[in-house]
Amino acid sequence: MKILAKIISETLHPLLMPFYGILMMFFYSYLFIFPTIYKLFILGGVLLFTCLIPALSILLLYKTGKIKTLGLNHREDRPLPYAICFLSYIFCGIYLFRAGLPLWVTAYVIGGLLAIITAAIVNTRWKISAHMTGIGGVLGAAFALATIQMIFPMHLFTGLILAAGLLGTSRVGLGCHTVMQVIAGTANGFIWVYLCMILSVAFKII
Repeated sequence: MKILAKIISETLHPLLMPFYGILMMFFYSYLFIFPTIYKLFILGGVLLFTCLIPALSILLLYKTGKIKTLGLNHREDRPLPYAICFLSYIFCGIYLFRAGLPLWVTAYVIGGLLAIITAAIVNTRWKISAHMTGIGGVLGAAFALATIQMIFPMHLFTGLILAAGLLGTSRVGLGCHTVMQVIAGTANGFIWVYLCMILSVAFKII
């Protein structure tokens, strides 16, 4: 069971969540009409800024002894990786904005950035789940898309809720988090992303 939990944790790693979120938008919004080459260009940039650069940075920190585990299982390991992710998300947001995508797409990344800041602050006192913050953000984006477009693809919500449940169970089963840390992480990601995307459409402030 622990092997399965580790597979789920790696497949639904927080560094992959921005990529999954943008991919979801290309399938479940009017962005699906964009040319394939353009979508690949955007997805490649998102993967670079929010996954590859942070992952390589974390590996370097581990190799140089700055952090104890690659999985950032210790609360004291997280400040530097959070700072790197913070900068990476800023560059990703700029990249998406300059690519001419709708403001609510950039708002998705801004919501993720605010969730990272919140997690970093909470992490000084308590260990919140970064994995659940990530998937909570994708859930928030899905519900925001449904609200904006008034289209509710039930298979998408069912799949995401099931994935979140499996991930949360895996994190608790591996001893990485408590149930409350899992719930707090999910709420953190969901609330920030949902609010940013909705506000970007309602008031054009993002």
